[in-house]
Formats: sequence, C-alpha cells, structure tokens
Amino acid sequence: MICKFKKVILNFLLLLYIKIMFLSKGYRLKKILIVDDSSLIRSVASDATKEAGHEAVTATNGQEGLDIVNQGGIDLIFSDVNMPVMGGLEMVENIKKNEQFKFLPIVMLTTESSDELKEKGKNLGAKAWLVKPFNKVKFIKVVQKLLG
Repeated sequence: MICKFKKVILNFLLLLYIKIMFLSKGYRLKKILIVDDSSLIRSVASDATKEAGHEAVTATNGQEGLDIVNQGGIDLIFSDVNMPVMGGLEMVENIKKNEQFKFLPIVMLTTESSDELKEKGKNLGAKAWLVKPFNKVKFIKVVQKLLG
C-alpha cells in the first residue's frame, strides 16, 4: 500500500515538474484527443496523456472526434477502430480530406491487429497502430515520438 502511494506521489510530482518546465519556457501543452467507446480505455489513455505532460480531450465515437478536430487545436489523435455512430477509420478518412489536418498524426488504438486493417489505416492516413491492451509506458513513448 505504501509503495503504491509513493508511486502515485512521484508520478504527480513528475507531472507537476513537467508542467512547470513547459509553462516557464512559454510552451503550451499539447492537446491529445482520445476517441474510444470504452470509458476504461478513455480513462487510462487520458491518465497516460497527463503523465506525459499534455492535455487530454475525449470522444466516445468517430463523429464526436471529428467534431472536436474541426474545432481546431488538436495535436495528436488516438482512436479505436470499431465504435458506434462512426468508426475510427471513417473518422481518419474524413479528417484527412481536410487540407488543414493533412499532417495531424493519428494513432489507431484498437484490439484489431490484422495486416489488412493496418494497411487500410495507413492508406487512409493513420501514422501508427497500437494494439490493446496497451501499457502506459508504450503509450507515452508513442506520444513523445510523434510530438517530439
């Protein structure tokens, strides 16, 4: 119990340090959109985003994600493939149709791992493919790689 508490405190202090360093140098936090119909995945990915020192925004389906992206200010997207209303690949296709978002990095975060779907995602404009279940360390490494 004490070990877990120490880990939580250390993570909090690290996050606080990162935010102070970013803000003191005039950097703005990057805004990462997590699109998934699972509240658990949205929560875990949001926590990892915050641990990486960025802001998390969430959507429950591709249409909500598309609406948020169209408002502007999103720096990176993680999206599930299979969701109600609009799936992740359809969302990617719609986002990439807009010249303004041509270079917006999108990572598919899904249980789907077939080569055909990965290829389709890549052709539509997805930058990477992360298979669930995922761990926070890997998630944060992907964030750091894509956002610099």
